[in-house]
Amino acid sequence: MQHFPIFLAMADARVLLSGGGAAALAKLRLLMKTPARIEVFARDAAPEIVTWARQGRLRHHARDLQRGDLNGATLLYAADEDDALDTRTIAFGRGAGVLTNVVDNLQASDFITPAMVDRAPVTVAIGTEGTAPVLARKIKAALEEQLPVATGALAAAAAAFRDRAEVLPHGEARRRFWADWFDATGPEAQAAGHDLDVALSALLTTHQAGQARAPRVTLAWTGSDDPDLLVMKTRRALDEADVVVHDAAIAPEILELARREADFLTLHDTATVPPLPQLLAQQAKGGRHVLYLACSPVSDSLAAATRAAGTQVTMIPGLPAAPAFQRQEQA
Repeated sequence: MQHFPIFLAMADARVLLSGGGAAALAKLRLLMKTPARIEVFARDAAPEIVTWARQGRLRHHARDLQRGDLNGATLLYAADEDDALDTRTIAFGRGAGVLTNVVDNLQASDFITPAMVDRAPVTVAIGTEGTAPVLARKIKAALEEQLPVATGALAAAAAAFRDRAEVLPHGEARRRFWADWFDATGPEAQAAGHDLDVALSALLTTHQAGQARAPRVTLAWTGSDDPDLLVMKTRRALDEADVVVHDAAIAPEILELARREADFLTLHDTATVPPLPQLLAQQAKGGRHVLYLACSPVSDSLAAATRAAGTQVTMIPGLPAAPAFQRQEQA
C-alpha cells in the first residue's frame, strides 16, 4: 500500500482550496458533505461557489492563496488547473506542514481522495493508488447496488441504540444481535415504515429472552491457495466464525478473509493435539461457532464424531486445486 486509508475527523477541520473552476467544484461538492470549515481562494470563482458562500456553506476569498492563510489548516487542495499556481500552492503546503492534494496529480499529492459510497454514517472508500479510476467507479457502482439507501438509517439507529445493547454479554451475544438487526429485522422494519428505535427495543427483548446458542462446528475444505476459488458458503463461514481451526498449509490469503476478532488455531501436527472431534467440540463450548478449514476433503466420519461430541455440524464441499495443465494454460 503506497497510500494508507484513514477516516479523518472533520468536525473541527479547516480545509483550504485554491481554485474556482470545474476541478474546484468537483472537490467542493464532496467536501461540503462534511462539517469542515471550508475556505476557497479564487479571483474568478464559478457562480456556484459565490452562491455557496452567500448561503454560508463555505467562505470565499476573491484573491490568491497566501502563505499566511495556512495557519491552522488541516488540509489543502490545489485546484487551479494551472501548473505554476499549483506549484506555488504545493510549496505553501509543504512549508506549513499541511497535507496537500493536487487535483489530477498523484505524484505531487500528499494524499488522494478515494471514490466513495455515501450511506452516512456508513461510508465506503475505494482506492486504486490512482492507477485505475475506471475500476474504482465500477467497484463503487457495484457496492451502491448492494448497499441500499436505507443502510444509513439503519446504522444511525444502531449508533443511537448501542449503549442500551450493552446489556447483552460482550462478544458473540452482541454480534448475533447486531447481525440480526442489519441482516433481517432492520431492513424489514425500514421497509414496513416502522419506528427503528421501537424495532431495536423489541429485538433486544427477544435476544435477552432467548436461550443460549448451541455450539456449532462448520467443516470445510479448499484445495487451492486462491481466495477467489473458495465456495461462497466457506467465505461466509470465515466471516462469521469465532474460532478458525485450520491445517498449517492453508494459505495466509485465505485466512485473511476471517474476522480479525476470531481466534486462530493452526494444526501443525495432529499427533500433538487431542483427537480432532474433541478439539473442535472444546473450542465450540459456550455457543461459539468453530470453522475447521482443511486442505483436503473432510470425511463423513469426522462429521459424525464431532456430532457425537455434542455439537451442531455443517459440512461445506470445496474445490480441488486446478490441475497442472490448467495452471499452465492460465499462465
